[in-house]
Amino acid sequence: MRPTDVTMLSVLSACALLGAIELGKWIHDYVKKNGFGSYVKVNTALIDMYAKCGSLEDAIDVFHSMGTKDTQAWSAMIVAYAIHGHGSIAISMFDKMLHDGIKPDGITFLGVLYACSHSGMVDKGLDYFHSMKKTHNIVPGIKHYGCIVDLLARAGRLDEAFEFIDRLPIKPTPILWRTLLSACGARGNIDLGKLVFDRITELDDSHGGDYVILSNMCASVGRLDDVNKIRKLMSERGVVKVPGVSSIELNNTVHEFFSGDGKHPRSREVHKMVDEVVEQLKIVGYAPDTSKVFHVGMDEEGKEISLRYHSEKLAIAFGLMSSAPGATIRIVKNLRVCGDCHSMAKMVSMVYGRRIVLRDLNRFHHFEGGVCSCGDYW
Repeated sequence: MRPTDVTMLSVLSACALLGAIELGKWIHDYVKKNGFGSYVKVNTALIDMYAKCGSLEDAIDVFHSMGTKDTQAWSAMIVAYAIHGHGSIAISMFDKMLHDGIKPDGITFLGVLYACSHSGMVDKGLDYFHSMKKTHNIVPGIKHYGCIVDLLARAGRLDEAFEFIDRLPIKPTPILWRTLLSACGARGNIDLGKLVFDRITELDDSHGGDYVILSNMCASVGRLDDVNKIRKLMSERGVVKVPGVSSIELNNTVHEFFSGDGKHPRSREVHKMVDEVVEQLKIVGYAPDTSKVFHVGMDEEGKEISLRYHSEKLAIAFGLMSSAPGATIRIVKNLRVCGDCHSMAKMVSMVYGRRIVLRDLNRFHHFEGGVCSCGDYW
């Protein structure tokens, strides 16, 4: 039984989810050799796969090779530029799409709003949001509302974000409130954070990350009684912290690393490699940032050790020891990358001459020559 175009869409979607670019490229070759190259939906899936696997260049090549481009293809390319931090190009693509007479849809505007949010274009993002209904007759959905909350929160306009959620014409979801809670944590706004936390737990009290953010905020200002209350609440409700996990694909095999664990077959070698990398980076000025490590009673050395074996550091070390010199290291993480891992990845890219592409919960980070494509705005 021969695979169909629907088969291609399903497999490419799986590759995108896993960040399995090597397998994705093999499927791309299969697509070209077996007559699927003219299918607009398959090409759109290829754009999405390459973008989510960290290869924006390949996504661009597929887009430009397409003879026919529909709304979905344009939208996929706009989203691709947006998640890779090229907000201005994403907006230019949107303008060209309109100029060419292609009507945008809800997905298009998700890409546009995401681009504005991650590039700090607050006023422009709000203008695009209001134009959805007014100009394009597109009714915003919960994901569009989420983009606006993120847009305002990233810019530090936390009270506006709170009011925006409170005035929504539909019932807010926990995810909307979590977006704001995360920003409260980043900005250290404990009072608003506690209010948002209460709103979340009224809807869903089972997500460990919510408790961790609030606990860390309280710990950062020495409110240890509140920290203990939050941890007790977690225990009473049976809530567990979501573990950080990072994956890296090598030779068509996806390797997973959990923070601090030793489950990988080569974990001893990987931990040793992390130690070597850290010592090399310290020579050129790396200093572990323990300011966000909040463990009651833990000394500075203990905090440094807890940071050292974060999942993305393990994946980077595995990539350094298992791939050819100069090869790009591509990593997928299930949570937002922490500040210390972000700083370390920048320094690894400089000291070891590697390009590192890291996809975290929110966006892509391209580390090269000691800098990140996000401009430290994430």
